Amino acid sequence: MSRRILIAYATRAGSTTGVAEAVAGQLRRAGYDPVISEIHTDPSPEEYDHVILGGPVYMGHMSEVAGYVQRHEAALQSRLIAAFAVGMSFLEDDKEKQAPAQEALRSSLSSLLPRHIGYFAGKTDPGKLSFLQRMALKIVKSPVGDFRDYEAIQAWAMEISGDLQRA
Repeated sequence: MSRRILIAYATRAGSTTGVAEAVAGQLRRAGYDPVISEIHTDPSPEEYDHVILGGPVYMGHMSEVAGYVQRHEAALQSRLIAAFAVGMSFLEDDKEKQAPAQEALRSSLSSLLPRHIGYFAGKTDPGKLSFLQRMALKIVKSPVGDFRDYEAIQAWAMEISGDLQRA
């Protein structure tokens, strides 16, 4: 059974870090060796058996994830098992509000089709944002607080580990 898993993620204010750490913790408990790395360090997917990609949705895009996919698409073809997006649009169970963020993840993955896709609400900490970002929060009336559902994140990671065990 392949054990080394790269969890490569983008983050701007740290919300996605918590999601990546929760996924890694669950995979570790299942007997895997996950390595968490921020995308900006450009970790090489060739060094791992499987890859999970994740990042925040900002202004309808996941540019960091898209850039990583462009640079490593050939290696990811055989390694990408899962991808996730973090954003406040996932706070409500409203398909119409979630659709643009879901499309942001799909388009950032180019032609890659991971077996597992996760969508998670995030955390908004105005203290970690610039003045302009705080003003944008007020304009769009974004909720402030930590809305990450760690039970849902761990359940998603359990699905991934179960899939890997069956493979």
